[in-house]
Amino acid sequence: MTAQENIRKYFREVMDKHKLPPLPVVASKVLSMIEDPNLSIREICRLLADDPALAARVLAISRSLHYAQRSAPTSLQRAVQVLGLRNLRTVVIAAATQGLFSMSNNISENLWSHSLAVALACRALSERVGYPETEQAFLTGLLHDVGEMILIHGDPQGFERVVREVQQNKVSLLVVEKRTYVFDHAFIGFTLLDSWNLDPEMGQAILTHHDGAENGNPKELATILASANYLSYKAGLGFFSEPEAPPPEVKSAFGCDSDEAFAAAVQELREAFEAEKALFQPV
Repeated sequence: MTAQENIRKYFREVMDKHKLPPLPVVASKVLSMIEDPNLSIREICRLLADDPALAARVLAISRSLHYAQRSAPTSLQRAVQVLGLRNLRTVVIAAATQGLFSMSNNISENLWSHSLAVALACRALSERVGYPETEQAFLTGLLHDVGEMILIHGDPQGFERVVREVQQNKVSLLVVEKRTYVFDHAFIGFTLLDSWNLDPEMGQAILTHHDGAENGNPKELATILASANYLSYKAGLGFFSEPEAPPPEVKSAFGCDSDEAFAAAVQELREAFEAEKALFQPV
């Protein structure tokens, strides 16, 4: 059995033991329809209406400041038109995976805040450098630590011990995870995204997001994610250990080469987090 097969087996066991919800039927169908070149917006809206919680999430996000309109959408069809299909895909996947973040303990709550902050930072940094798929960047940030949630659900007490060791001894989270579980959360996340048939570039960025942005291309998703991870930590929305800082040339490409510019980016991230956290709050 390969490493990825072992992880998939472990994931299935966690799903069964902790009753984690699989990808909802409506969400799965919507994602399939989005990939259909002959799709109908009306058909998507009829399907969304079968899942009231998902429909409400689509409406709420279409009315957010990020998609500011002169008049807020009042119908699903208008909401889908405002979002666009790429953004709708992000909303659907985010809603479908929120069950992983629903554990009521400090670690999972901190991880949710960190994941949303990294997603918002990915979106902002991708816009700064002209990365064409800003919502893909957002989704990559949102899911970059999904492997952590699998470990938390699979072994909550054991993962608390991992976190304590990282905090007390100032050691690498990946090193402790590998020693404890054989696999680290980055590899688990990469494997899960592969099993969900998401974009390989997203999976590769998640696999390497702890490698830092050294020698990275600021217009590549992996560099955007690694830099967003660092930015979120500096905004007070990190996850325990401080990531590696991007090199000066990468900071410069993101418009953060001076202390003042970097401080402004940190403040913008804090404000974006406060403005959007209610939209993605797990229920």
